[in-house]
Amino acid sequence: MTGGPRRGGLTAKWRTFTGLPAGLKALIGLSFVVALGSYMVTPFIGVLMVKAVGLDIRVAGVLVAVATFIQFGGSILGGPIVDRLGLKRTMVLALTLRTAGLVLLGLAVQVPWIAYPAVVLVAGGPALYLPANKAYIVTSVSDALRPLFLGVSSAALNAGMGLGPLLAALLIDADPVLLLISLAGLFALITAAHQAALKPAPRRPAAAPAAAPAAAPAGTGTEAAGTEAGTGKRAALRGALRPVLFTALAFYLYFFFQSFMGLYAAGVYNIQALGWVMLLNCAMVVLLQPAFADRIARADYRLLVVGSFAVMALGMAAMSLGGTPALLGGTALFTLGEIFLFLRCDLELVDRVPGNPAFAFGVQRLTAGIGGLLAGVVGGFVFAHYEAAGDLGAFWLVVAAQCAGAALLAMLLGGGRRPAARELPLPEQTLPEQQLSGPPLAESADAGEVVAR
Repeated sequence: MTGGPRRGGLTAKWRTFTGLPAGLKALIGLSFVVALGSYMVTPFIGVLMVKAVGLDIRVAGVLVAVATFIQFGGSILGGPIVDRLGLKRTMVLALTLRTAGLVLLGLAVQVPWIAYPAVVLVAGGPALYLPANKAYIVTSVSDALRPLFLGVSSAALNAGMGLGPLLAALLIDADPVLLLISLAGLFALITAAHQAALKPAPRRPAAAPAAAPAAAPAGTGTEAAGTEAGTGKRAALRGALRPVLFTALAFYLYFFFQSFMGLYAAGVYNIQALGWVMLLNCAMVVLLQPAFADRIARADYRLLVVGSFAVMALGMAAMSLGGTPALLGGTALFTLGEIFLFLRCDLELVDRVPGNPAFAFGVQRLTAGIGGLLAGVVGGFVFAHYEAAGDLGAFWLVVAAQCAGAALLAMLLGGGRRPAARELPLPEQTLPEQQLSGPPLAESADAGEVVAR
């Protein structure tokens, strides 16, 4: 592609963004702040449990595993809760839970048993928030713009994820209690901002129902519709088994990186190194994922998944060499695999579970939770073994071997290329809000929003 079209493409993307509904633009901005606050504590949970609360590293590893499972696996409840409360109210509820959890986590430094309910609440907030966040985006833009704006949303989240650990690393050694209580205050403000800035998400137009039999008994239509909906979800999930499997594997491997990098940095370097590692990880996602979103959506599925796991294996192997250059170089390689794999997993599940984005993202995060749970349990014991042996670099070789195994499995089971997505060009002019959201959408009452990602 020549330089001219590239510049035009970027201009068109910016114009498309500026033409978004105000509530969606606000949500993308708030997503950055939510991730910033969240990742001032999430990567440090293991460190806080061991260093501040005083738990054994194995107990802390299991607690981190359970928290990870709740944070991701609990998202399967997101669909039913969104159906009852709506997207906006679900996000506000989720942020309220996280605020309460941070307050309790600050108290746990003095009263250790409070750490258990605190971690549950801190993890339960994202379980509800992130599926509703992504579903709000999907229901607010057209299908052709879905890869771009899922990439933009991911960039906003990852920008916060990169800066959060860097800021927290400067503060956590000084006074962890002050850090946690300050974050609770920040999340109280974020919760109020969501309540004030977001509009109820529009309802996607449903497919026209088939004509009901003239003499159908009362209630039969509703029961039949419920049965058909349940059957449709099960059939869609059967078609999504491969992306579900690879999502679980991707998050299993990712959580070795996220959950144990803090303990590794504290044991080998210093805790400030974690901030720079996470900043590099998230900065690459911010810069590269939106730029490559359309190519990721169109790429051959098997090749993309195999290549992503292979690059992640190289990154983990590089980290085992020791030294700051190896740590940062390994992080960069691992992140390249992450950039391609996670966005494609999102797109595959939304495509294969159509009409109900909150349910699709709930399934995606449930599989992620299973992967994270296994990573926390396995990683805790493997890390403790190599820590006792004085060879923490070998921990990353174990992870690298598992990444290579995932690449081999993807080569065998990845399947062929999915049908090509509709390749509609980005508009050269700012799109009216109605075009961005698809056909005219009926506004729904906040309590009655129904997700039709």
